[in-house]
Amino acid sequence: MPNQERDASPATIKVLRPKLPTSAELLPYLERIDSSRTYSNYGPLNGEFARRLGDLVGGSHTTLTSNGTTAIELALRLRCDQGGHCLMPAFTFIASAHAVCNAGLTPYLLEADPDSLALTPEIATAALNSVPGPVAAVLVVSAFGAPPDFAAWADFEARHGIPVVFDAAAALTSLSGIGQQPVCVSLHATKTLGIGEGGAIFCADRTLMERATALTGFGFVGHERLSSLRAGNYRISEYSAAVGLAGLDGLSTRIQEMRELTAAYASRLEGKAVQLQRGVGIDWVTMTLNVIVPAADVAATLGRLDDAKVEWRRWWGLGCHKHPAFKDVPMSDLSITDALAPRVIGLPFHADLSPGDLDRVTGCLQ
Repeated sequence: MPNQERDASPATIKVLRPKLPTSAELLPYLERIDSSRTYSNYGPLNGEFARRLGDLVGGSHTTLTSNGTTAIELALRLRCDQGGHCLMPAFTFIASAHAVCNAGLTPYLLEADPDSLALTPEIATAALNSVPGPVAAVLVVSAFGAPPDFAAWADFEARHGIPVVFDAAAALTSLSGIGQQPVCVSLHATKTLGIGEGGAIFCADRTLMERATALTGFGFVGHERLSSLRAGNYRISEYSAAVGLAGLDGLSTRIQEMRELTAAYASRLEGKAVQLQRGVGIDWVTMTLNVIVPAADVAATLGRLDDAKVEWRRWWGLGCHKHPAFKDVPMSDLSITDALAPRVIGLPFHADLSPGDLDRVTGCLQ
């Protein structure tokens, strides 16, 4: 009897199941690698992948990097030639804070706007007089793939003379109108377009992006093997570029699947007390669908999800200031973040979910 009861229990619904291109989809690109016998060092697939990514976001210049965290680090290094504080939201994935420190800057943690879940120019402006030292940069984080307000932040930089860099890790497919401020994305397997591990920087400034590319390859500029910049090795291989190219081939289908899945969630959540992010599934798509749960119902909601064997995540945890490595960095009052972060819950979101799975997940929400 105990074994029969176990067999009858429902399977756990996974919160995320990444899916990269199949071996059959990769084969034409792998055959090109075999033919060229170029495996790294900015090979032909690398160049094609960078160009196609640039076209995807509206014709921007592109530098490929080993991951999204190094993309942020290099972009900050390009824009800040000396140390100082970097204004950034406390409510973000911890990689953002690591990148700031790796660029030689000190994070100064700020609140996020509870409506957009993002740092705003108004919040950053209000904090300028309270920072205990020079402000060298601002790192603006896209909230789970939502499009950043490039125009507002360009105006902030023009008014205050403080360089701005965008951590748009999950926002690749929602980017347009990229200007002179670098925009960094992740190409991790969990993203809408993933290659396993990888990242990219976009910017309209060709010269800046040439320097960014040099930073990924030992500071070599042009074809001479002379290091002009203090840099490192942050490149991707031709095999990673092959995964990216195959992923781009099927990206439109993937985006449509995500829109349909978001719509299926939205229809089931009508009349419930939880909220989805503004515009998700309509204006932009994401691989980590979040709901904002009323504060009074958080514990009960998580209990119902656990009881129903539904995996959930706080993808950004409770804020950078809650991590031991960053508990002593300077910060503003973070009472809004402390109240908001526990309420942002990631639900299962992937192509393997059935209508019955969606009913089971949303049935746990009041």
